[in-house]
Amino acid sequence: MKNKMKKYADKYFLRANEILKKEGLNPWVNMQVFVRNGPGKVAGIDEAVELIKNNSNIAEVGGRIYAKKDGSLYQPKETLMNIVAPVQEIMELETVYLGVIAAGITRQNDERDVDLNKIQNQVEQVVELAGKRPVLYFGARHWHYNMDAAISEAAFKGGVKGCSTDEGAAVVGQVGGGTIPHALENVYAYYFGKENAVVKATKAFDKHIDPKVPRIALVDYANKEITDSLATAQALGDRLYAVRVDTCGENIAEGGVEGNKKYWDGAGVNVMGVKALREALTQDVGIVLSSGFSNPAKVRAFNDAEQQFGVQLYNGIGAGFLDNVRTSTADIVAIGKTLDEVDFYAGEVNQRNIMHKIGRPPKLNYGLERVV
Repeated sequence: MKNKMKKYADKYFLRANEILKKEGLNPWVNMQVFVRNGPGKVAGIDEAVELIKNNSNIAEVGGRIYAKKDGSLYQPKETLMNIVAPVQEIMELETVYLGVIAAGITRQNDERDVDLNKIQNQVEQVVELAGKRPVLYFGARHWHYNMDAAISEAAFKGGVKGCSTDEGAAVVGQVGGGTIPHALENVYAYYFGKENAVVKATKAFDKHIDPKVPRIALVDYANKEITDSLATAQALGDRLYAVRVDTCGENIAEGGVEGNKKYWDGAGVNVMGVKALREALTQDVGIVLSSGFSNPAKVRAFNDAEQQFGVQLYNGIGAGFLDNVRTSTADIVAIGKTLDEVDFYAGEVNQRNIMHKIGRPPKLNYGLERVV
């Protein structure tokens, strides 16, 4: 079945699926979806399920979807949906179903829509702080796809240099950009081990994707940001343009420190973790930051640190610029050769082949109903 939503997909998911097809990798996966902000009422699930059904062969291949009902109550970080399918069936769809859920839940609970003027203003502040360094709009999966072009236009007016979807980029005559998602690295972790996931995924990208696309490795999958950056730099040599740091809020980055000085230490992407990475890497490998950088205060903290330490900490920023949204998140939490190895809700759970990004383990929810 043809995916009719490709123009709305983050380009890194499209490129990930291209790599998987060329490499002949199509294991069964369990994709876990949650919303961090809550509690509240569920919304957008029915539409998300229909999108998946209509743009994949999930039903035909025997895949399954378990989900909470629209209108039911949910708690922060509670699993709202598990998608069980061969990875190539669903890799390209993550942007659209997450956006539908985020918009649905935000509208249902907060009676709020996106404010294009506010987005543009926030972009302008971040762009000014970044100076000559590029800022990219990465927020497509944070809102309904039918607003992607309008939000992208506001972001371009604010000064971003590119965005992640073809639909959004088309407003200024560009195409979407992006490299590697965690989902691709998780598949490579299944085949080659977590310690090799970042290097193997980046080498596959380098092998199969147009050489004109910058090689930017996503280095936080195994929470070994420094180790995997150095290994990838050694593997790709001068073909490695940059590394991207997207350390999730559950983890302290390798080289980071515990603490509660906002934006400087503790969990997530912060100054001390990035400083340690910058000191370990050669200067010809850039660092791109994502996760929370639509907030001007966070960018300002990095700029202050650069002045204090006398070193440039980042070479670019990717940000969502939709801060007042109940964003939804998806993570692969199990991978196997068969459906039975990844479906938590059938048979013995201890027989499942658990495989996930560090910091995002499975959170089973026996309140879900099978809807596919």
